[in-house]
Amino acid sequence: MSLSLLLDNAVRKFGPRVALEDDTRTFSYSDFISRVDRLGQSLLGCDLVPGETVAVLMRNSIELVEFDSMAARFGFVRTMLNARASKEDHEYCLNFASAKALIFEKDMLQHVDKMREKLENVELFICVGGKSAWSLNYEELLDRAQDRSSNWTPVNSDIHSIYFTSGTTGRPKGVMLTHGNWIHVVSTHLMDINPRIDHDDVGLLCAPITHATGSLVLPHLARGARLRILNNFNPERVAQICINRNITSSFMAPTMIQLLMQHMPAKAQDKLSFHSLLYGGASFPVDRLEEALEIFGPVLVQLYGQWEAPVGFTVLQPQDHIDALKAQNSKLLYSCGRAISFADVGIMDDQGSLLPIEQTGEIVTAGGNVMLKYLNNEEATSEIREGKWQRTGDIGKLDENGFVYITDRKKDMIVTGGNNVYPRQIEEVIYQNKEIEEACIVGIPDKLWGETVHLVAVCRSGSTVTEDEIIRWARSNLPADHRIRSVEFVDELPKNNYGKILRKEIRDSSRNQKSKKH
Repeated sequence: MSLSLLLDNAVRKFGPRVALEDDTRTFSYSDFISRVDRLGQSLLGCDLVPGETVAVLMRNSIELVEFDSMAARFGFVRTMLNARASKEDHEYCLNFASAKALIFEKDMLQHVDKMREKLENVELFICVGGKSAWSLNYEELLDRAQDRSSNWTPVNSDIHSIYFTSGTTGRPKGVMLTHGNWIHVVSTHLMDINPRIDHDDVGLLCAPITHATGSLVLPHLARGARLRILNNFNPERVAQICINRNITSSFMAPTMIQLLMQHMPAKAQDKLSFHSLLYGGASFPVDRLEEALEIFGPVLVQLYGQWEAPVGFTVLQPQDHIDALKAQNSKLLYSCGRAISFADVGIMDDQGSLLPIEQTGEIVTAGGNVMLKYLNNEEATSEIREGKWQRTGDIGKLDENGFVYITDRKKDMIVTGGNNVYPRQIEEVIYQNKEIEEACIVGIPDKLWGETVHLVAVCRSGSTVTEDEIIRWARSNLPADHRIRSVEFVDELPKNNYGKILRKEIRDSSRNQKSKKH
């Protein structure tokens, strides 16, 4: 059993059917697999070998899906970079993963050019939609492909991908996932998450494929479905496509769904074809979730997971949402669901003992989707391993029916619009502003975004800088998903005896002030 076999079977069964489409192009299953194979053969022709890392830096595109399937088919370790991250983050990740090749879109040409000299291992640059003196054109590379065999036979323990996720310090860590992990992900989708996919379906990829949305690709291809690809999320346009293209399934962050709701017509259920609208990555305010159920119908599916155990190890099924509404018991809507078929979930104390139901502790999981380890970081790996269990860093509890409830976050991570934002990364940038003496970033609750980034700062003596000026400055110096949306100036930040800023105290104070205003 392998991911490559899944693709072979798909092209045999569904060859002439449309596999992928974007605004201007459609590719059948036969054409798609032909392009996938030519890409892999071209990389072999450039002296890359199975087991070496190939990275990609682009927004959603057909080429990104081709890369995803090619890596699984030819044995290259794939690394998908967040297109919205900084140049410094990209440099670090590419070097840490020892990437030998980088495939990127034309709009990233100057960005990649600026970091080329700092890349220690990248020998091959491939540009989609363009080229330069130092990069090859993607389509020209495919046109020159020669029939080559990698002689690579996949086994479940082979490394499939390296995903980067920051730790509590904000330093990116490389999550190593195997082919076995991804077979588990595909199986989980088809059994527990999205079992209704079939050859008449149209899946919409409008959230970044480099994130959880990418897990929809292979399950849809396995069933002969069509994938509609958008390179960005525009809620008005997505609403039109959902109706006009008979979209049957998609994955969106709660913020995206809330924005989409604003553009849905009256009696939207009569015009929509959804059977599964997956969401996750952030909390969904219950009142807005109830409104979403009224608009979209009984099709919402919540996933709870992380890259260390993708793409979800608990699922809140459509029927669970319905039961919550029928019983007029919204408590269930605060849950992130129950364990998937081939995963185990528990609650653990700091000493490594499992806790009984209704007791609060750290959420732990075990199963076939749990990562192999962190790349070159045995210490970080051992910190989250407890026998067969893996710690999540989230605090929660289990009820008597097996539903998991997240009650708090162990880490300081901010989840805004489905994106994970780490305060220290923003603070390091804020400290570059000469008007700021001290800074502390916290997340404050927001119905639309889940949380928003809030800055509490001490200005330097004599400074007359305003909140708006700091927000504008930060907007030009930070990625969009790290954007500061509110600023509070104080005379001093609370600290402990060792001079460490007390982030929790600041966060609680900022949240209390916001609640009083509302």
